[in-house]
Amino acid sequence: MINYLKLLNILFFLISTSCNHIEKKFIVEKTQFEGPNLEVENVLTTFSDSARIKFILKANSYHVYNDQNEIYPEGLQMDIFSKYEKKVIAQFSANHVKRNFDENFYHAEGNVILFNLENKNELRTEELFWFPNDEKFSTDKFVTIKSDNEIHSGEGMISNHDFTSYEILKPSGVIDINEN
Repeated sequence: MINYLKLLNILFFLISTSCNHIEKKFIVEKTQFEGPNLEVENVLTTFSDSARIKFILKANSYHVYNDQNEIYPEGLQMDIFSKYEKKVIAQFSANHVKRNFDENFYHAEGNVILFNLENKNELRTEELFWFPNDEKFSTDKFVTIKSDNEIHSGEGMISNHDFTSYEILKPSGVIDINEN
């Protein structure tokens, strides 16, 4: 019987020590999904106020993330409507656009164009911020603006949302274009 108890103690010791070696602590790190919660293709969104269309956004792809920020990874086109008439007064396009949900602004990058259909003013830059609540565009990057027979360029620009009024913050020159 004593031999049996010794054998049982040895067996218990071996099992308990071997289990300690086999038992490994696995640390499972929770990783938060960083991809979009929502992906939509071929988006057409109309924004209005008091039954009046303010602008229409068009995009091939639209993503919304956990923090409610939005990305238009394949670019964005926007028709901006007149405050006074039911017609498009300006158009905006960019290769890549992000919307900051918390501060409600859009950050456009890559071949950014803002064009007023009435006065034919055309802005070209590589980066532009749009603040819909303030109805303005701005950038601190280099801009080129073609208007009438002139090309204006410089660093930084602020304009109203329909591009009827703008200011280049650090102008670098005006070039007359003779189309004759």
